[in-house]
Amino acid sequence: MIDQELHYIELLTPELAELLARRYRILRKVFYAQPIGRRGLARHLDTGERILRRELTILKEQGLINIQSAGVTLTPKGEDAVNHLPSFIRRYFGLTDLELKLEQQLRVKKAIVVPGNLEDDELVRMEIGRAAARVLKEKLVSGTIIAVSGGATCAAVAEMLTPTSAYKNITVVPARGGLGEEMDFQANIIAARVAEKLKGQYRLLHFPDSLAEKSLQVLIQEPKLQEIMQLIKSSAILVHGIGVAEEMARRRGAGKKELERLQEQRAVGELFGLFFNSKGEIVDQVPSLGHYLEDLTRHVQTVIAVAGGPRKARAIMAVVGNRSRDILVTDEGAAREIINLFS
Repeated sequence: MIDQELHYIELLTPELAELLARRYRILRKVFYAQPIGRRGLARHLDTGERILRRELTILKEQGLINIQSAGVTLTPKGEDAVNHLPSFIRRYFGLTDLELKLEQQLRVKKAIVVPGNLEDDELVRMEIGRAAARVLKEKLVSGTIIAVSGGATCAAVAEMLTPTSAYKNITVVPARGGLGEEMDFQANIIAARVAEKLKGQYRLLHFPDSLAEKSLQVLIQEPKLQEIMQLIKSSAILVHGIGVAEEMARRRGAGKKELERLQEQRAVGELFGLFFNSKGEIVDQVPSLGHYLEDLTRHVQTVIAVAGGPRKARAIMAVVGNRSRDILVTDEGAAREIINLFS
């Protein structure tokens, strides 16, 4: 009934979709960047200042924003709108249908698609993080052990997780060592931030993720590492990103021969140092914890995979395809590219 009513509303006001998308983008940008000046807002939204001024006036009259010398900020009413609109936005713009198609094609437990394209708008990463953080909280119970991997999108999950003390004895562990990435994107840092938000405890892995096989064999026998590995394997929830094979191989220090081998094997996706082809088969791996955690994604109760942007489409298909317990949180750009690749 509601969908039918929306159909008639669109017939009467065909400009509604454009207005809704534009004003939601404005509110979303202010939500993440407040206080923000009008020029900065116009530049980010690629909108003329005259058009933006008109939209801001309307949003202010509706009680959704404040405009002060320090910049534009959201009112409590505006924050409520940003927090409650995403599910409607997804349905209104057909993203729920897209989610259903992804679930059917990838055979995952659930797909959540946020509007936009990460490659065009970095704020979309925060929206992926916010959606994944909601899923994480829905799955939490006291005593849960959570494993998290590194990367910018997993960092966004930690950032968008709202603090709570509703759960007791939460433990958060990193699902990999360091990869030489930005400090904020290290799995150790993300684990600590998630634990802080959930008023839980965390354990850290103090060594690089990529090591020579002999060094890894020695380290894996250390009692302290064995203890953390056991915690990781006992995780009830795993939150992980997804890498493009060639990019991740380079970050792990692969040479020309290794890269050529990956191309010959048609590797497209990476997770925990394991490289997957388009069929989801592991075709190569580098010495890392991934060798010891290979079965983690298959036996943990809840897997939340986060990734966005069309260039990640093949990697997403390779890593999460046919994993019936996985929950995929992605963006519209990646989702539409995945559907195109299946067709």
